[in-house]
Amino acid sequence: MNKRITSLVLLLLMTISTFAQFRTGVKGGGNISNINMNMNGVELEIYKPRMGVHAGFMAEYMFGAHFGLQTELLYVYSGATINSDKYTQGLEVPEGVEMEGYADMHTFQLPLYLKTKFVVSPTIKLYVMGGGFATFTPTAEQHVRTSYEGESMKVKWSLFDSKIRILDVEESNVYMQQRWNAGLAAEVGTEVMDRLTVGVGFRHILNNMAAFGYLVGGGSVKPTTKMWTTNISVGYFF
Repeated sequence: MNKRITSLVLLLLMTISTFAQFRTGVKGGGNISNINMNMNGVELEIYKPRMGVHAGFMAEYMFGAHFGLQTELLYVYSGATINSDKYTQGLEVPEGVEMEGYADMHTFQLPLYLKTKFVVSPTIKLYVMGGGFATFTPTAEQHVRTSYEGESMKVKWSLFDSKIRILDVEESNVYMQQRWNAGLAAEVGTEVMDRLTVGVGFRHILNNMAAFGYLVGGGSVKPTTKMWTTNISVGYFF
């Protein structure tokens, strides 16, 4: 009995080794993202979606014909556009003042997917993959342009600084964020001739990105800040 079990295990390992395939490639494309801020259950709606780009490397390891793993190392330019109608809510802004701008983020993302493939024809396969990802953002800035009675002023500040200085006035950075974040990721697409891939993906940061807390009644209240990104990618395996 033990010999039979051992033989079956060895046969299974040999089968996996026969089908196992490791390869690398490159991918890139466009993306659209948005930042959501929530305070005590109320969605602030101060941002709208913004376009961006991404590019990087990918590696795939298939255990067999249908199941495997894929990981990537991507540079992602993303962010959000300021919603002018909501951005000044709660602020004492003179009538006639217009504000516009955007937040831009330069990040490196490292997703890890479980991947499955389905054969459609001898040259075309469908793939579905899902998993998690970690992201590190070395640079993120908020850009704001204020216009009033024909005059305009542009300012920007880092989303990682605790203070904002505009002219001679210094205030707390209520948009302050963390550099490290993590979330869930998924992608579906097609693979042509075992080389070219075209896919649509979605990523959502799960942890609270906010690093600023309001002092209220002797305690600290932190906004809930999260971000989602939808992308279209084209890849090529070597």
